Amino acid sequence: MSERTTSAVADKPTPTMRDVAQLAGVSVTSVSNYLSDYPYMKQTTRERIRQAIEMLGYVTDERARSLRSGRTGLISLAIPSLTQIYFAELAERVIAAARRRGYGVTVESTAFSRRHELESVAAMARKMSDGLILSPLLMERRDIARLAGDYPLVVLGECLFDVPAPHILVHNIDAVKALTQHLLDAGCRRIALIGGALDRRRTSTETLRTQGYLEALAQADVPVDAKLIRPIPAWETDEEAKDDASGGAGYVGRGIATRRNGSEIVRRMFEEGIKADALLCYNDLLAFGALRQLREMGVRIPDDLRVVSMDNLEEAQYTIPSLTSVELGKEQIAQCAVDAILEQVAGGGRGAAEQRYVDFSIHYRESSPAVA
Repeated sequence: MSERTTSAVADKPTPTMRDVAQLAGVSVTSVSNYLSDYPYMKQTTRERIRQAIEMLGYVTDERARSLRSGRTGLISLAIPSLTQIYFAELAERVIAAARRRGYGVTVESTAFSRRHELESVAAMARKMSDGLILSPLLMERRDIARLAGDYPLVVLGECLFDVPAPHILVHNIDAVKALTQHLLDAGCRRIALIGGALDRRRTSTETLRTQGYLEALAQADVPVDAKLIRPIPAWETDEEAKDDASGGAGYVGRGIATRRNGSEIVRRMFEEGIKADALLCYNDLLAFGALRQLREMGVRIPDDLRVVSMDNLEEAQYTIPSLTSVELGKEQIAQCAVDAILEQVAGGGRGAAEQRYVDFSIHYRESSPAVA
């Protein structure tokens, strides 16, 4: 049976790899090597093949190539939620970074569920994609053993440490120290931490950011008022109780940083008569709710109280007032994660366990202008 097929649209033969080889004056094997990005090929040969492909309009059969190579051309991305703007923005950047490398991305929301996070890991055993970028939120140290394997894996965030794979992290402690120092330089001494966590029995983004806040106050000899550290209210769910081996009905899960929680935390703090001259919010969503609540209470920002935050979501530029926030390197995280996955794909297995940190920067806006 001939390799040539007919296009139903143009009613003319669809160019094949053999056609490309004939026009370029090379072997079919050379064309195949070119399409597989074979490194040991003369530049002149590579250029002839490229021109022949362009002239003929040849399109590779990715499905056939995937079957031959055992690769899918896809990366899996498992994130806690697509309704949380930070993760949605991160997903967009991962998709863009993968597209630049000729890869597609399947995105899964694990819906703040440990069970769903573990299911994402288990799916890799079925070779659903060429690698997994995992951003766990509820997995625990006892789950690290489940991450063992030879498939390409990259872990994001501060939920797990000592994972057997490349691990991409942000400078949570240093970023919050810098943000707290900014408020101290502005003359603030009663800085409330919205979304803080003093319980260090489990390392998390909240505990690391709280550590940065505490270290900055200590270095400035400013006493810590525990009443100014306002945690996110915990939520209860029977589903998470089933996920936790020591659980049971009424297992208390982690609080979720939402606009509503930001507004409620600030309202309760003022009702309790706790005075603050600045709010440092765990993330922008809490800050958005806090800004709305403060505006309703007639608090002038930044005259009466400064507000700063983390994540630098696009919306932070358009709040009233615009929000001073820390960019934690979403673009760099996405690029590093995709690069690390494809390095492992090219190497044929799991990469070495290592921690890679990305940079951060403070974007000063109306809610807390830069101090001269």
